[in-house]
Amino acid sequence: NYRAPTGSHGDAGDFAMIAYFVLKPRFPKHGTLSIQEVNDLLDAIAINNAAKKKDLVKKSLLQLITNCSALEQKWLIRMIIKDMKLGVSQQTVFNIFHPDATELHNVTTDLEKVCLQLHDPAVSLSDVSISLFSPFKPMLAAIANMKNIEKQMNNQSFYIETKLDGERMQLHKDGDVYKYFSRNGFDYTKPFGASPLEGSLTPYIHNVFRMDVQNCILDGEMMAFNPSTQTYMQKGSKFDIKRLMDDSELQTCYCVFDVLMLNDQKLARETLRKRYEILHKLFTPITGRLQIVHKTEASSRKNVL
Repeated sequence: NYRAPTGSHGDAGDFAMIAYFVLKPRFPKHGTLSIQEVNDLLDAIAINNAAKKKDLVKKSLLQLITNCSALEQKWLIRMIIKDMKLGVSQQTVFNIFHPDATELHNVTTDLEKVCLQLHDPAVSLSDVSISLFSPFKPMLAAIANMKNIEKQMNNQSFYIETKLDGERMQLHKDGDVYKYFSRNGFDYTKPFGASPLEGSLTPYIHNVFRMDVQNCILDGEMMAFNPSTQTYMQKGSKFDIKRLMDDSELQTCYCVFDVLMLNDQKLARETLRKRYEILHKLFTPITGRLQIVHKTEASSRKNVL
């Protein structure tokens, strides 16, 4: 059993190395497959294995085996069983490649996307993940210990804002084209409106953006507003913000607390203070339709309490 070695030989337990010594006298020194052909065959093995097409998996494996040298087969075996024995972990490689590589791979599980999007160490994950009409994973609020608030904020000033009980939503705007995405990346454009001519929200907010705003990405909370009482409804009430009808006594209101992009310029690296200043210059708020979530600057626990 190669996985349970009893001897002290250095290759004991290394299936790929044992296979290499067994196959070495039986195969030519050089294989005939190009790197592209090997990649295509490995892709075929993965796809057909997931589809439980064993005959096609066997066919691709035989093609690899019969056209590779013993040395090439050793490394193919290690790739297939995911045990490269290089003395370095995946985490180590990711850390050397890019500081955000692990985080992106954990979210996408797509090594190709990691290599393509993070090939420049000077570009952060926030820069590449934020693009127009492509949903991104927003930062969510976390529970903090009030006793340690000054320490957690590095004894610097911070903002306090009301936690709204609605649906977290991103608004992507490019001219007359709008898209809305939930925090999990689901597209909810249809109920809110893809253009100024449709939906429960877009027709009411399109004309309040400044003339020089060509495109932007906003982050906020989609709320139900009762114009009769001038109050926001809580999610515990019997309504679905994504299904409000025209004859409902409630209306859709988008409460914005951040701006991530403006006129093709990504703002993730700007301070919250700077983004908040930019946000106030984007549009004219409309009560019950499009509003900016108020922030209060604070510096200590006393300000919070």
